[in-house]
Amino acid sequence: MVLIRFARWVVALYISWRNRARNKKKGQTSPRVTIGALPDNVLLDIFDFYRGAAPHGQRPGPWVWNELVHVCQRWRYVMFASPLRLDLCLLCTSKTPVRETLDVWPPLPIEIHLLRPCDDSDVDNVTAILEHCDRVRGIWILNQTSPQLERLLTVMQEPFPALTILQLDLSTDETALALPDMFLGGFASRLQSFFLRDIPLSGFQRLSFFTSDPSRLSLVGIPHTGYISPEAMVTCLSSLTRLTDLGIEFESPASRSDRRGRRPPPLTRVILPALEELRFRGVSEYLEDLVARIDAPRLHSLRIFFFNQVIFGIQQLPYFICRTGMLRPYNRAEVIFGHPSVNIVLQLPELSYPYQQLTLGISCRAVDWQVWSMAQICNQISFLPSIVEQLDIQFSHLESTWQVDMEDTQWLELFRAFTAVRTLRIRRELQPLIMPSLQELAGERATEVLPALDSLYLEDYEPSGSDQQAINPFIAARQRSDHPVAVHRWEGPPSREFRLG
Repeated sequence: MVLIRFARWVVALYISWRNRARNKKKGQTSPRVTIGALPDNVLLDIFDFYRGAAPHGQRPGPWVWNELVHVCQRWRYVMFASPLRLDLCLLCTSKTPVRETLDVWPPLPIEIHLLRPCDDSDVDNVTAILEHCDRVRGIWILNQTSPQLERLLTVMQEPFPALTILQLDLSTDETALALPDMFLGGFASRLQSFFLRDIPLSGFQRLSFFTSDPSRLSLVGIPHTGYISPEAMVTCLSSLTRLTDLGIEFESPASRSDRRGRRPPPLTRVILPALEELRFRGVSEYLEDLVARIDAPRLHSLRIFFFNQVIFGIQQLPYFICRTGMLRPYNRAEVIFGHPSVNIVLQLPELSYPYQQLTLGISCRAVDWQVWSMAQICNQISFLPSIVEQLDIQFSHLESTWQVDMEDTQWLELFRAFTAVRTLRIRRELQPLIMPSLQELAGERATEVLPALDSLYLEDYEPSGSDQQAINPFIAARQRSDHPVAVHRWEGPPSREFRLG
C-alpha cells in the first residue's frame, strides 16, 4: 500500500504541475485529469524513481514491486515491458510455493533467500527453486546445519550463468563442510559478490569461476581444516582485476604459515589495481606473507585484527602501506581498550568515526597484555603514530573484574611512538592505570615521552583533591623542563562497542 500511495502522490503532483503550466498560458481553469492521462514513459519514470528510493531494510532483497502491478492492467503492462530498467525479479524463500509462483509471473530473474534454519520440507522447496539455475541471479543461504547445506550444495553443481551474488553462511557449531569440486559447475560467468562464512577453503583454488572477476570477495570464519596458504591465496587473487572489496578472516590462530616452509618475499608482486577495502583477521605471520606478495595502489580502507600472540612481527606491513594510497596525514588516533580486544583507529582530519581509514586490533583480555601488544604494533609502524597530533585513550565495555598487575613503563612504551601528539585525552576509568606511569617522567626524563604534548584532557577532572594530586608530579616536571602542559576537564564521549567489521 505504501508503494501505491507514493506512486499516486507523485502522479497527482505531476498532473497538477502540468495542468497549471498549460492553463496559465491559455488563461483557462484546470479540468479534472485522471492518472490514466499520463503517458507510459512518464509512468515508467515514476516507477523507476521509486525503485531507487524504496527502502530495502537491513536484509538483502529486491524492492517490492508486486503491489504496483496489481493496481491496474496498464501499470502491469508498463512494468513488465521494462523488467531490466525496473530491476524486476522474483523473491523466493523456503516457504515460497515454487510451481504456483513461477507459473503466475513472467520468466523474471530469481533471488533465493534462506535466512533461517530449515527443516527437510523447506530444503526440498529450495532445491526445486535451484533447479531453475539459468534464472537464479542471487543466493543467500544462511544459518543452515551441515546436512541441510550439503543437500543444497549437491544441487548447486550445475552452471548458474545469471548468478551475480552468492552468500553461504554455515554460522553454527556444525562440522565444517567443504565446497564440492564441481560447485556451480566450475563456472559462474557473472558472479560479482561472493561471501563464504565458516566453510573450509580446501578446494578454493580449484574453483575456476573466478574467471568471472568478482568485485567483492569475503572469506569469513575460515576453519583450520580448510586452511589455504598465502601463496595459494595470492594465486587465486591474481586474476581479479576488478576486485574492490576483499575480506580474509580466519576462525582461530591455528591457521598460520609453516615457519619451516616460509619463503622469502618474491621479487615481483601481484597487483590488485581496483582494490579499495581490505579486511584481515588472523595471525601476523599470515598477513606478512600475504602483503609481501601484493600491491594495492587504490587501497583506502584497511582493517586488521590479530589473534593474541607473544610477538607480533609486521615488518612487511609498513612497506605495504607505503605502496598503497593509505600513506596519509592521520592527525587523530584512538586507542580503545575493552573486552576482549584492544584497537587503534587512525583518522584523517576530515573524517570521524565510523569512517576510519586504518584500524588495527588485537584479541586479548588482560589490560597489561593489551598495552604490551599495542605498544609492539605502534612501534613497528611508528611512521604513522609519529604524525598523530591528538590521541584519545578510550575504553569499550571494560570488565569490572579486571585484575591489573603491570609495570608503569608499559604505558610509556605505548606512548613512545606518538612523538607529535599535542593533545592527549584519557577516559576516567583508565586514569588510575595511566597516571602512575606519567609520574615516572621526572627530571631529565620529563620530555622523553610525548615531547610535543601541551594539552591534557582528563574525563571528569576535578582540579582539587585526588585528581590533582595524581597529575601534579607530571605537570610540575614538564613546567620545569620548559614544556608546560595545561590540564583540562573532558566530558568524554559515550562508551561504545568496537567491532572489526
